[in-house]
Amino acid sequence: MSIFVLRIKTKYKQNSKTMGIFDFMKKKAGQKHLPADQYLNHLYQIFQQEPELYLEESLIKGIPGITTIVYRDIPEKGCITAFTYGLSLVEHPDWKIGRAELCISVNSSHLDWAQAMGYIANQLRGDCPFSYAQVINFKEKISPDSEMDAFFIFAPSTIDKEDYLYIDIGTDYKVSIASLYPMYSDEIEIYNNIGLEKFWHHPSFDNYKVNRKKIKG
Repeated sequence: MSIFVLRIKTKYKQNSKTMGIFDFMKKKAGQKHLPADQYLNHLYQIFQQEPELYLEESLIKGIPGITTIVYRDIPEKGCITAFTYGLSLVEHPDWKIGRAELCISVNSSHLDWAQAMGYIANQLRGDCPFSYAQVINFKEKISPDSEMDAFFIFAPSTIDKEDYLYIDIGTDYKVSIASLYPMYSDEIEIYNNIGLEKFWHHPSFDNYKVNRKKIKG
């Protein structure tokens, strides 16, 4: 299983800025929808609420930075669920069928979880395929409410399969959403030893809980 390690030179959340609330109802009848609009509308059809948008400064000339799309109190009050848009704007040789975007869903109200995801996508797009079972070592605490400092990638658990696979956004490629799941970097070795399936079904694992007990051998 491949492991991507981030080298964080500045505090990641300082590089993102709020774009406010997106108003889906302001789109005029007959006006052409851009891919980003269609993606946002797809998410709106699922959650029926307007998100907060945060933009990362792009590291690739001529391509917009990653936008982090944040929904509060989803799937439950006190939780946060977020998505990226912009990862799929850059190709990766491993993407044969479609292109990837990311999501995260945790039992925490801290925005750091969403912003860390946006930072990761912005830093690694074009280099990391964000395939299931891959590990990303964040190398520092993700949020002040948790000691977790890494992620693994798997299918989303907050939305249905038909809502995260092969999404039509009006481009010549489809978009599929993969999910980041927080973990402790101390768990990476056992994760690699037992594999994703056994790790997921371990009694100590809870995909939403950011303060769960560490999984040990």
